[in-house]
Amino acid sequence: MTDAATAKPKFPATFWTANTIELFERAAYYSMASFMVIYLKESLGMSPSFATFLNGSLLWGIIYFMPILSGTLADKFGFKRSLSVAFVLISIGYFIMGNVQRLWPGLVGRGAAEAVDFTVPVVLGIVLIGLGGSIVKPCIAGTVQKTAGTRATLAFGVFYMVINIGSITGRSVSYFIRTSLGIPAIFTYAATAFALIGLVVTLFIYREPEYVRDGLKDGQEVKKRTLGQALGGIFVVLGNLKFVFLILVLGLFWFLYIQLYNLMPLFMRFVDPDAPMELYTLANPVMIVCFQLLITRLARRWLPVKSIMIGAIVVTLGMLVNVLPPLLSADAHAKTSLAGLSLPVAGIFMIISIASMAVGEMMASPRIYEYIGAIAPKGQEGLYLGYSNLPIALASIVGGPIGGRLFERYVNTPLQEGRPVDTVTMWLIIVAIGALSVAGLWIYDRVVVRRPRQA
Repeated sequence: MTDAATAKPKFPATFWTANTIELFERAAYYSMASFMVIYLKESLGMSPSFATFLNGSLLWGIIYFMPILSGTLADKFGFKRSLSVAFVLISIGYFIMGNVQRLWPGLVGRGAAEAVDFTVPVVLGIVLIGLGGSIVKPCIAGTVQKTAGTRATLAFGVFYMVINIGSITGRSVSYFIRTSLGIPAIFTYAATAFALIGLVVTLFIYREPEYVRDGLKDGQEVKKRTLGQALGGIFVVLGNLKFVFLILVLGLFWFLYIQLYNLMPLFMRFVDPDAPMELYTLANPVMIVCFQLLITRLARRWLPVKSIMIGAIVVTLGMLVNVLPPLLSADAHAKTSLAGLSLPVAGIFMIISIASMAVGEMMASPRIYEYIGAIAPKGQEGLYLGYSNLPIALASIVGGPIGGRLFERYVNTPLQEGRPVDTVTMWLIIVAIGALSVAGLWIYDRVVVRRPRQA
């Protein structure tokens, strides 16, 4: 009887169903994420700056900005219905992306030999994927929150682990499909299939979690927001200048991270035309799955801003690693053996860079959400947390095209003009932005936050 009374409550079935759905959605996304800009550039003939604009500004921008509104709509129409619509949109989007070369010339009646502009179907596919992804995020996170009970910390720890397991799954499947069938097959078979599995689980297994009805919860009044209130919340949040400064500084931090899917793939395909980018970027989720608990325990000793700052320093140093190959080796393209694999020297340093970035991400990312919730005005915690992804959205919108532009200026254009490339300057510019984020965090901690205390 005592054991039964002291036993920790188990998570309900809906919690595990939601995590299963998240696993397949993330597997779908990460199966193609490492090759999106490569596909747009190499297969569809788009410039690096335009490819990174579509991947960063459009796709990531929609995924991370739209939850401000899509979360409100999900609350209104229900998570199950919203998730069903989301996975239909995502599945269609991935299928379109994988078949633009097959479908688009036939639709417009152009000859196979004539150059085709694939912008229209690509934008359509990306918008569908982005909108669907922006709906999935608040629905799954909301389900985890509503089914966690008193074990929210553990629940979101499981949730974060599932995201990375999905990432590993997607990248691994992607490698075998791409090497057998080509890059478009990643979208057609891997991403679309994972998304359809997510849809099936949503339709036949997922159960709507219990909503918080209008009334009182934990002594506070709780009401669902209307779309107008969600839009009005933007002005409330942006009216807090200290918070806006923090958002901009955190945006500089995430600017470095999003280069993992914009500048880094372009760079590695320059170093090695056959570079298996999904295997290189696999270093990120593998590091997180293996060391998240250890890093969390270490970072827990520090105040949130200090932990975020140290994370930004580690990510910046991780980027600095990419400067070393041309300085240490006469030919950074030359391949060497590592654990039985033949990799270019620059590729080995890239793996170290990505692994280092993962450590910095583990130090900073969880503490960002914790800190935003802590500094929010009383009674507005949910409103402010709704904007916790805004730094990633801003970093994606601005950082994606900048990464592509840097590649064009320091690699692509010199190659076309027969001049030496300058990858050192390219990476130093990225490192400088990381250093700026660290400086901004220091100013925020020592000046912006503490100024009122000195008055």
